[in-house]
Amino acid sequence: MAEVLRAATLGGAEVLDLEHQIGSLTPGKQADVIVIDPRTINFAPSLSLVNQLITNGQPQNVKDVFVAGRPLKSNGELVGVNVKKVIKNAQSAADRIAPFLVP
Repeated sequence: MAEVLRAATLGGAEVLDLEHQIGSLTPGKQADVIVIDPRTINFAPSLSLVNQLITNGQPQNVKDVFVAGRPLKSNGELVGVNVKKVIKNAQSAADRIAPFLVP
């Protein structure tokens, strides 16, 4: 399972030939970081946090998200996003295209 985590981080950067800029928490590199709360039922029992993260991790486990040092999610809440407006706009778009998708 550690190979899967590596593939998702440094491995992805290597494929893009960007391993000197991204892919690991190293001084001078751009970093996107997520903070996971493993104290939830889907992480129990925990024998290996890496295995649990890969096989059982869920969006609700993500408490904080930072992209290039900027917080996008803090304590489980999106930062600077009007969620009600996004949901309303998404529903409006779905309503407009639904007649073309459903016979």
